[in-house]
Amino acid sequence: MYAIQEGETRHTTCVFCDGGCPLLVTKREGEIIIAPANPNAPAICSKAINWKEYCFHPDRITTPLKNIVTRTEPVFEQISWDEALDEIADKLSALVTQYGPETLAVAEMTGNTGMGGITRRFMNHLGTPNYFSPLLLCVGNTAQVHRTVNGWYNTANWNVADLIVYFGQDRSTERWPRELYNLKAARERGAKLIVVDPRTTKTAALADEHLAIRYGTDAALLLAWINVIVEEDLYDHDFVEEQTIGFAELSERVQQYPPERAAEICGIDAEAIRRTARMYAHAQAAIIPWGVVGDMQANSTSVIRAQAILRSICGFMGKSEFALGPSIGAKSNTEIADFGALPQEQRAKQIGMDRYPLMSFAGLACYEEAYRAIGLDIPSDIATCSATAHPQSVFKAMETGEPYPVKAFISVGNNTIMSYADQEQAIRGFAACELVVVYEHWMTPTAQLADYVLPGDAWTERNTLGPGIDIAPAATFNQGFSEPIGECKDWYFVIKGLADRMGMEDAFPWADNYEYFDYVLEDAHVTYAEAYTKPALPKKLAAPGKFLTPSGKIELYSSVLEKLGCDPLPSYIEHAEPDWDQSRYPFVIYAGTRDDASYNTNHHQIPSLRTRLPEPVVFVNPEDAEAYKLATGSWCRVTTSHGSVEMQVLADTAQPQGTLRIPHGWWKPERPQGLNNGLSGAVLYNDGVLFCGDDWNLDPVQGLPNLRGGIHARIEAI
Repeated sequence: MYAIQEGETRHTTCVFCDGGCPLLVTKREGEIIIAPANPNAPAICSKAINWKEYCFHPDRITTPLKNIVTRTEPVFEQISWDEALDEIADKLSALVTQYGPETLAVAEMTGNTGMGGITRRFMNHLGTPNYFSPLLLCVGNTAQVHRTVNGWYNTANWNVADLIVYFGQDRSTERWPRELYNLKAARERGAKLIVVDPRTTKTAALADEHLAIRYGTDAALLLAWINVIVEEDLYDHDFVEEQTIGFAELSERVQQYPPERAAEICGIDAEAIRRTARMYAHAQAAIIPWGVVGDMQANSTSVIRAQAILRSICGFMGKSEFALGPSIGAKSNTEIADFGALPQEQRAKQIGMDRYPLMSFAGLACYEEAYRAIGLDIPSDIATCSATAHPQSVFKAMETGEPYPVKAFISVGNNTIMSYADQEQAIRGFAACELVVVYEHWMTPTAQLADYVLPGDAWTERNTLGPGIDIAPAATFNQGFSEPIGECKDWYFVIKGLADRMGMEDAFPWADNYEYFDYVLEDAHVTYAEAYTKPALPKKLAAPGKFLTPSGKIELYSSVLEKLGCDPLPSYIEHAEPDWDQSRYPFVIYAGTRDDASYNTNHHQIPSLRTRLPEPVVFVNPEDAEAYKLATGSWCRVTTSHGSVEMQVLADTAQPQGTLRIPHGWWKPERPQGLNNGLSGAVLYNDGVLFCGDDWNLDPVQGLPNLRGGIHARIEAI
């Protein structure tokens, strides 16, 4: 059904990373050729080119598996799909009867399944609010913080940009190549570039201004920029007066952050802060593209809010930056999720909502009146993270039974235990569960802790109707071009199978994903068969030009954060690490750098990629490497107050002295499996071992871990 025919061309989108490069796939003389959809911006990387190595890898899971021994020493045997779904449904039903539906928690990455909304639909009809996504450490939490300012996620218009401000991004042909071409095109038009990054990366070397700030001080820099723009009267008066509220309160707050104070905090020159602030304010169409760096800091909420505020006070919203809002036409993932099926008393049980309400149902409820005013029943679940449980609190509940037992967990298309801080707590939580189900391609460390592992299809093997997250105003279509391997199935097949077995067949009346796609498209008056040959179907904006905040304006002073008991204005708080002993932990550590040859925890299995970087490496300034007798290529141990990992040393002049930079998501698929064997190296190499999930290490609003701003470490040869 999916195999491409000779001479045929199909369109799809690579999801081997979150760059989402659009591709054209053609079969010529028996060979499948993939190429960039836009020949003028040939964005494609080696991960996509090597899709065959991935899909046909001998270690790929191609049949349902059941663990017949223990989680510490698992032994998996093949079973049929019917057996797997029957047993999972029976066990989950029994747990729901014993503990209530909230006993189920789910972590899902919709980009890896090709469809969004249906998992939340299953959970809402079952009655559990305990859903979260790895996007919480990514674009998902950014979207919720943007929403507090202007009601939606900010989108940059590269086509008009005359100034680009990058916070930590280092784009290349292997990391978001499509954006690399956008950057090159803008530079060729004469656009200026400001890069804020402690490291002198290749992208930073291209910049007109490179601000090498101290790790984790982004918020102080941004507040100083706002200070300069306000004090020097560089803001857009008309836009501020007509479109915003809270400017007086903002002006008072930023008086605390003159350039001299920020310069001392950030470790750069005050005049450089003034100079770059003026560059931004004097631009005609500046953009601050999204980047994950601001999402994992102790001051993450303030970083993201301050960026959104800058866009607003300088009048770039509606010119080079946009908050498009929800769209109508084909059903959104929010509509598909059917949140109305989840009773209020079950929403109130969402784990972590009491301490970190912004991304919970409590945060979502703050926008209900604004949505009713434009004729929509429920606020959009932007990027699947608008009504989520708190991950660290869920893992704790799995381990301890507080505030109530979480005994069942389903991991969908993500390596859950390796994706957050305090990996050990996540492992303990999984070990305490009575039912763990993992939908995967590989026997990942998370899958090794499962009772059932279900084989998922790949993006090359399915037709999809997207997008998987609600941000852009379009329905998107991606065509498969290779038959699913073995017994690999799409995610709708799994959800439908469980729903039918658990008495929720009325919530999933569609026999297969194609009937479901027709349901999604019925409001657009088109069938999937009529539309799928085009890459996208535009949808209408539900409220063009409106800001869906409680006030209807851009909120520089956030009424939502104030209502939730949080600081309504951005600030900078110096990270306070308990019991830090500089003699024991002299280095500052930065986690989460992405390797060119992998993405998060994936692709370490692929020979052509792994040979390029066979081992995890820690970047060390050459002077530090010499002082600590660390030769490039030698092995070392990096230790924080929470844990230790082992890495190979890479002496790198781009790395600031006194700092270390480690990769995210390292494990070795070739190593023995099972908890007693260290989960194939996950307990030895992954950055989640180094960082705790205690409140002191979390952003106080979002509750997400600080991985990139001020945690201390030591390094020693082994």
